[in-house]
Amino acid sequence: MVVAAPVVMAQTYVTAAINWPGDKVQFFLSDGTYVRYDKVADRADDGYPKQVDDTSWPGLGFSGRNIIGAFNGLNGKAYFFFSDGTYSRYDIAADHVDVDYPKRVTDENWPGVGAYGPSISGAMNWTDNKVQIFVNDGSYLRYDLTADRTDSGYPQKITNKTWPGMGKYATLITAAVNWGDGKAYFFLGDGRYIRYDIAADHVDPGYPKKINGENWPGLHGEFHHE
Repeated sequence: MVVAAPVVMAQTYVTAAINWPGDKVQFFLSDGTYVRYDKVADRADDGYPKQVDDTSWPGLGFSGRNIIGAFNGLNGKAYFFFSDGTYSRYDIAADHVDVDYPKRVTDENWPGVGAYGPSISGAMNWTDNKVQIFVNDGSYLRYDLTADRTDSGYPQKITNKTWPGMGKYATLITAAVNWGDGKAYFFLGDGRYIRYDIAADHVDPGYPKKINGENWPGLHGEFHHE
């Protein structure tokens, strides 16, 4: 008798998260959907998840499953990194991708990031107009939006010295977002998350935790096995 090989189930996980007007956060998931989360109500808005397509995200429809990082730039723009080493610039007020995108991530348009374009695993806004860009080998880059270049001395490894409490999770990060209240959230590929205290510069006690209906209402149900 031939015994069938077990079916390996793929877990849906957060691939990017970005703050949005109206106290919202947009969460992008590995199955090509997204969830709009209300920070004030502390729950996902009704009617989500929705498919990432050119109706919901004009100009991003082709890349819904390929978004690997997102952050807010200056002057009302949002930036999305894709798994093929390209990126798009999104005009938030006009609600569409700017013309002539996507483009390759190179050292010409992202000084210091060019070698890491296809390896980005997450990005988030930080203090002082900085962006933390995470790489899937467990390292990170700190990018200065004002100077428009990577800070000197990067990349660095994610360790318990550079990110206290994050060392053992360095290669598990799939998304991150600065909540705007002094906390940052890291999402891991196994359905857990970590809350980081920015001022104290360490992971809060008791983390990581599993994403569930109590701590992420309306988002937790999207973490399933395909």
